[in-house]
Amino acid sequence: MKNSDKKKAYLIEIDGIVQGVGFRPFIYRLARELGINGIVANTTEGVLIKTGELSHNKLAAFIDSVKKENPPSSVIENIKFKAVAPENYNSFTIEKSRNTGNRFQLISPDLATCEKCRQDILNPSDTRRYHYAFTNCTNCGPRFTIIRKMPYDRPGTTMDRFKMCPDCLKEYSDPYDRRFHAQPNACNKCGPEIMLTDRSGKTIDTDEPIKTAASFLKRGNLVGLKSLGGFQIACDALSDDTVTELRHRKGRPSKPFAVMTADLDWINKNYHLSRAEIYSLKSPKAPIVLLRKKEKDYPLSSLVSLYNKYDGIMLPYTPIHHILFEFINMPLVMTSGNISEEPIASENDDARVRLKNICDYYLIHNRDIYSRYDDSVIRIFRDKEMVLRRARGYAPYPVKTNFGTGRRNILAVGAQEKNTFTIFTRDYAITSQHIGDLDTVQSLEFFDSSLKNYKELFGIDDFDLIAYDMHPDYRSTRTAVQLTDDDEKLYPVQHHKAHIAGVMAEHGLTSGILGFSWDGTGYGEDGKIWGSEIFEIDSSSGFNRVGHLTEKVLPGGDASVTRPYRMTAVYLHQLYNKSGSDRSELNKYIYDNLTYKDIKDHEIDVLCNQIRTGFNSPLTTSMGRFFDAVSSLLGCTHISTYEGEAAIALEMAIDNKYTDDFGKEDSKITPEETHRYDFIISKADGISIIEDIYIFEQILDDLKRGTDPGCISYKFHNTLAQIILEISLDRGRSAGIDKVALSGGVFQNNYLLNLCYTVLKNNGFHVYTNFKVPVNDGGISLGQAYLAAFAKNFIKEGENNNVSCNTR
Repeated sequence: MKNSDKKKAYLIEIDGIVQGVGFRPFIYRLARELGINGIVANTTEGVLIKTGELSHNKLAAFIDSVKKENPPSSVIENIKFKAVAPENYNSFTIEKSRNTGNRFQLISPDLATCEKCRQDILNPSDTRRYHYAFTNCTNCGPRFTIIRKMPYDRPGTTMDRFKMCPDCLKEYSDPYDRRFHAQPNACNKCGPEIMLTDRSGKTIDTDEPIKTAASFLKRGNLVGLKSLGGFQIACDALSDDTVTELRHRKGRPSKPFAVMTADLDWINKNYHLSRAEIYSLKSPKAPIVLLRKKEKDYPLSSLVSLYNKYDGIMLPYTPIHHILFEFINMPLVMTSGNISEEPIASENDDARVRLKNICDYYLIHNRDIYSRYDDSVIRIFRDKEMVLRRARGYAPYPVKTNFGTGRRNILAVGAQEKNTFTIFTRDYAITSQHIGDLDTVQSLEFFDSSLKNYKELFGIDDFDLIAYDMHPDYRSTRTAVQLTDDDEKLYPVQHHKAHIAGVMAEHGLTSGILGFSWDGTGYGEDGKIWGSEIFEIDSSSGFNRVGHLTEKVLPGGDASVTRPYRMTAVYLHQLYNKSGSDRSELNKYIYDNLTYKDIKDHEIDVLCNQIRTGFNSPLTTSMGRFFDAVSSLLGCTHISTYEGEAAIALEMAIDNKYTDDFGKEDSKITPEETHRYDFIISKADGISIIEDIYIFEQILDDLKRGTDPGCISYKFHNTLAQIILEISLDRGRSAGIDKVALSGGVFQNNYLLNLCYTVLKNNGFHVYTNFKVPVNDGGISLGQAYLAAFAKNFIKEGENNNVSCNTR
């Protein structure tokens, strides 16, 4: 007998997302089919398999089938095997979970209700699960939101208080049942219960609380609904009066609301749908997908998204949602159960306190949420999912890197707004769910509790390095400092470099890159407010700032961020700024050219004084503030009630006739000479300076000539894309660069990003942006972690990696 044919016993270790997704019963059935004896068990690292003696060919067939036939919600990152001393196995069995000492284990995000469970819920002959709001199986249902500790077994979840009835236990114990070891398994005999209360907390006596809630929704009431990761606020999306009331109560005058509808047919009738968008809507991740409206016969209240050409649309993803739509035939606004950018409410009492002035009724239940998660928001860009808010269904799935930190752990605490944190360990960068803006006590408590939970679940006791934003007043910066007494563990990262580094981390880039980091504001290394930064990145000198807009003041600091007309005044002031000019003439010039007429003479005087003296007005190169100035000049938005509102309104102002093939892979849109403004890029000490005042002057002239704002916005966007191309060509020739990275909140602009991709690719560049983490500040923490890892040489033990990315 050849040595290769000799039978051996094997130890097989599989890591990835292999717990809570039906992996052990899959292994059990496969082993039985192949006639393999042995055991399978969960561990604190993954899944462990021990086999009886078998031939190498049978081992190869087994592993090949594991890779090809694994459960749809599982993700196999690695399979290791080795020959071991044989044990006497007479069959194949599933054993209890084991603690192997190493506590690192990837964890499945929550999964939308699968089709088989949906059929159970809607089947009147199923006496245990018909209209049961907590129906699930190994292919669907809660995961990360209910897990207290690993390995993923029922005692380590918030389901431990519910003892399974004999019928559920039978399913749970049968390897051939799809609910085998489904940890949240329950039915109407033994599981969590749902109830309906009024705003005071008084229970409404009804045998069918979801049906009664549906009747309240039909009457125009606002209902707080406890979902997978927290509360949502639901109401009739067709009614102007109801949506107006929601906006009034929530203090949300103009930011669009997400909408949930029962089926795909309604979506297809009212929105432009690609195959990729359909796939995402129906996927187990079940995100909110930004879809372009069809202009004819738009069915929703215009107040749902106002001037926006997109709606955030999702399908039902929990049994509660599916049952609710059994009793109503209208789309529902389904927005986060919070106020502003606070974390969503996740517990019943918390919701009644925080949402008491918003909701009329509450549809609640007694299954605790251990980790709160908002709904994720994505869009499809060139047939790929682009995450705009990373939460349910996506977090905590990591970004896999080509190198890692070994057993050393890095924490990056992210930015002030749209905060996430990232833990970089081994080969994984694990970015948290969306935390929100760190402006409230609730947000900071959410950050702390989430970080504590991630450390516990991923087996991390301490951090060897903590990266943070350079801004001294960010609460995330203060948090970083509070986490350690060792200054050597602290590593500051400049905001805009972190944006580009997030792109590099996703795509495995290290050097030879030109990065455009365009956003609102970020603390610069010179103490000024940056925001239109262009970097060359190479392996020897790291990040080199090589371009930006002209510097101008930000009058009143943050006051200008929420009042775009103030930035319009800044540009007008610079246009008129003549030596010895009369103050009254200057004020009149600014007032005459502002489309915002609620401004008072004394405010113009104060503005001009701030601009002239620089009092309380830091210098900025912000691209976001340039968008603000143009938006207000064109009359799109004068007061921003949410971040980026003015820029979004400016994008939405683009006339539709210019965007017929918008967003298509083979799009031919180009910034033609006749449809853009002239521009000047000057150079000072090797730095490319974009003369935005010159562009603004042409826009003002166009407006005075009566040019339609939709055409002006179109030309403005085309001009920026052409500027990116010109600088890329110039810098690319001199530095031999053919890779361009685009990041920062400005590139949430779908038209601009698509146009930049087109013109850059047509000119031979490889173009990269964020897909797995948000291009906005939600992706900052990934970039912080990546740069800190390089700067401190935290690379995997035993690997030689000479790449240097100095961020200082």
